[in-house]
Amino acid sequence: MKVLHFGSYWMGENDIVTLMAKDLATVCEAKIIDTGLYTGKPSPWVVKDANPALRTVNWLRDDRVREAVASFGPDVVVCNAGAMSLTPGMHQELRAQGIVTVGIALSDPDVFATQGKLYAHLFDSYYTNAEASLIDYATIGVKAKLLPFAASASFHRPMPEVKRKYDIIIVGHARADRLPVVAELDKHFKVGLYGKGWRRWGIVPRGHQVNGEEQVRALNSGKSYLSFAQTVAGYTNVKVGLFEAVACGTPVFTQVFPEMERYFAYEREIIGFTSVPELVAKLKHHLAHPASLATIAENARSRLLREHTWTKRWEQVLRNVKQEAVGKQ
Repeated sequence: MKVLHFGSYWMGENDIVTLMAKDLATVCEAKIIDTGLYTGKPSPWVVKDANPALRTVNWLRDDRVREAVASFGPDVVVCNAGAMSLTPGMHQELRAQGIVTVGIALSDPDVFATQGKLYAHLFDSYYTNAEASLIDYATIGVKAKLLPFAASASFHRPMPEVKRKYDIIIVGHARADRLPVVAELDKHFKVGLYGKGWRRWGIVPRGHQVNGEEQVRALNSGKSYLSFAQTVAGYTNVKVGLFEAVACGTPVFTQVFPEMERYFAYEREIIGFTSVPELVAKLKHHLAHPASLATIAENARSRLLREHTWTKRWEQVLRNVKQEAVGKQ
């Protein structure tokens, strides 16, 4: 199966779409096209709609898509995140050639109203990262499928040479809802803090914004990792950083919520908490028992390698494409 993949990468080497694209190329013949949405310059691949209601969509130019399809001859065309979609006419054109179109959202549920809601119905198959958003898509008549976050095990990996100098690490930008948690942890533990904006909120940063190998080293720099479950818009969601930390062999602490149990078992593979005092108590307990904490991390990483890599996710997407194609015959 040949897959033409359109994506853009705003975080460099460790960007989700970057890693997904690289792992796609390991499971099929793939042509990877960077549409350059985040370069600070106008993308040569997209146009904006004249309709103000659709201005949030990055429509891929018909002429450029037609050229890429003609030169590569794909069975599947993927638009991966970035508010990107083929135009309605191009969807029809590809469908007439027997080419399947697949759309992927990676920032749901936050972006459903301004992105997926506007173009998901055009795709033959549409995937969302958020379980809660499946209901949103159903309300517009789209039978979206769940494509959970994962990790690239060849990139996010244990680095034994990196000293685990922090009791717990946080890799993320400063937000108001995170401040009380960090402030409380600082009273009891040596906290590694990577990301932007912490000083502006009165918290002294211990790291900086990290990308590429630096991000992997950061994830390896703690005896544990804290995954915040709230999105920018306030939804509770499983975050990609959690999978990446697990892939690095770092024990994960995160809030208790039902969706998480799809991926990892609390207390056996990750450690859950329902309040900041409980987080502090559990962290103190587990840091005092490093052998059992290491076992939890090993359990989680073993499960991730079996079930939660981007390679596994793509294999499922391609199986779905084949099954759907057979069902239409």
